[in-house]
Amino acid sequence: MIKLFMVEDDSLLVHIYEKKFKASLFEIEFAMDGEEAISKLKNLTIKPSLILLDIQIPRKNGFEVMEEIKLDSEIKNIPVVFLTNMYEPGDEKKGMELGAVAYLVKSQYIPSEIVNKVREICEKNNIK
Repeated sequence: MIKLFMVEDDSLLVHIYEKKFKASLFEIEFAMDGEEAISKLKNLTIKPSLILLDIQIPRKNGFEVMEEIKLDSEIKNIPVVFLTNMYEPGDEKKGMELGAVAYLVKSQYIPSEIVNKVREICEKNNIK
C-alpha cells in the first residue's frame, strides 16, 4: 500500500481526498499548514512514499515547505507532487526546479482523476 502525505488547508477537500484515496487503497495522512507539514514529516516513524503539496497554505507556503524538505536529509528523497490551484506564469517551472516530480492544478481535474494521476505518477517513478 502506497503511503501518501497531503498538505491541504481546505478541510472539505481533505475529507474528499481522504475518501477517494483510501477507496483506491492508498494510505494517507494530512497536514493543514506548512509548519505542521514539516513537523509531521520530520517526526513520522514510517515516512510517506509521496508528498502531495498545496502551494497556498498558511504558516509557510508550499514552495517554502519544498525548500525545507530538500534541506533535510531524512525527508529530502521523498518525491513531491505540487497539487494546487495556483497557476501563475512560472509557478510550474519553479515547482519543478525545486525538485517536484509533477505539478497538478486541482481545478483541471475531479478528485477521482487526481487519484488516477497520482497512481500514474507512482508507477512512472517506481514509487511503492
